[in-house]
Amino acid sequence: MKIKFLVFISLLVLALAVSGCSEKEEAITVQGDDGEEVDITYTEGAEDKVCPVGSTITMTDPNSGESMVMEVIGTEVVEGVEMCHTVAEMNVAADDEVARMEMYTPIDENDDSFIMTYYDKDGNVLSEMKLMDGKMTMTDENGETFEMSMGMEE
Repeated sequence: MKIKFLVFISLLVLALAVSGCSEKEEAITVQGDDGEEVDITYTEGAEDKVCPVGSTITMTDPNSGESMVMEVIGTEVVEGVEMCHTVAEMNVAADDEVARMEMYTPIDENDDSFIMTYYDKDGNVLSEMKLMDGKMTMTDENGETFEMSMGMEE
């Protein structure tokens, strides 16, 4: 799965996860940056739920057969920020290293914090991107870290 496609899907999933959910499933088809269509099935949203625990979103690329099932696990406080914890299990091409993604997004819609961690099929961390308190930290599979200020501090 291409990184650009994965980022597109991640952003789409974030938007759907924040919208909330109920018991009814909905299905839509969206077109990615590369022009390929992706089928998405999700639990229909209830606007007042920010972190709908137990809801799932399933995405499938009909051309490649690759898919991702994302589930909202619950809320957790990370570095003093209440966040929605979401996990995605991926069924991707054999040569793709990413098999699982874990995301934390803030409950407060005015907070820009997030954490995204990518794992291989054996559970090893491939990379992590974290934005907390206006500081972006990126860590690769070797543990090498790059930090930068995002200029968001007040």
